[in-house]
Formats: sequence, C-alpha cells, structure tokens
Amino acid sequence: MMESVWFWLVLAGVIILALAAYAGYLLLALRRQKQAAAAVVQIQQPEAAPASQSLDAVESVKVLARCFIDGQVGASEAALRIAVLLDQPQVPAAVVAQGQVFRDVAAALAHIPTHQQWRELSREQRDQFRAEMDSIEENSKAQMLEAAQRLGASA
Repeated sequence: MMESVWFWLVLAGVIILALAAYAGYLLLALRRQKQAAAAVVQIQQPEAAPASQSLDAVESVKVLARCFIDGQVGASEAALRIAVLLDQPQVPAAVVAQGQVFRDVAAALAHIPTHQQWRELSREQRDQFRAEMDSIEENSKAQMLEAAQRLGASA
C-alpha cells in the first residue's frame, strides 16, 4: 500500500516538472516573439517608439536573424526587414557584409507588390508571385541561414 502511494507521488512530481519545463519553453518563445514584434514596430515607426524602448538597428538585425532561424519569420519577410535595417547609416560595414545575402534576396523580391497592391492582384497573379518567392527562398535559404547564424551571434 505504501509503495503505491510513493509511486503516485513520484509520478505526480514528474508530471509537474514536465509541465513546468513546457511552460518555461512557451514563456521563452513568447519573449522572443515580443522582441521580434518590437523590432518590427521600430522598423515601421521609428519616430513613434520611445527612445528608452527602441532597439537600435544592429540589435534589431540580431533579433530578426534569430527569429528567422527559429522559424518565426519567413525567409522573404526576414530578407526584406533585415535589408532595410542593414541600409541604416549606423550599421557597421562588417555587419552589412555579413548580411549581404538578405540584401540580395530583398533586391530580387523588390518588384513584388506589397500591402494594398498585393490585395488588388488576382488570385493567379498572387500564385505566380508566391511561386517566384518560393523559388528565390529555396535558392537562397542555406546562405540566409548561415548569414542569420552569423548575424544572430555577432551582430
């Protein structure tokens, strides 16, 4: 009888530890998402972000690179956002050189409509552009991952 109680107590403890570990993992993922969102807001509305809360361009590149590696940001979006950040004057030339593949991919995607223009496209046109984006991403993904690892670690 006593052995049965110990078995259930140990099992309950293991379950509680597993749930706590999973909650920690989710909390970390949420923190990374919030950092990425803050970086995106900084990119889109730099004048609206308070100076104390704003991320500088290099830190934003670092966050977006990690988000790309983690799969939270797609390759095309990462390329477009990181390319904009790399064009900022305060970004060191070494960081720009490390992220050149993102600038190249962004240049290859530059002709693809965005926002309202995207919504105005026919379904066939959007499908054609998606196929083109997929092709560009596939051809550059390995180089983008390598660059993102360098940028995320050293930017």
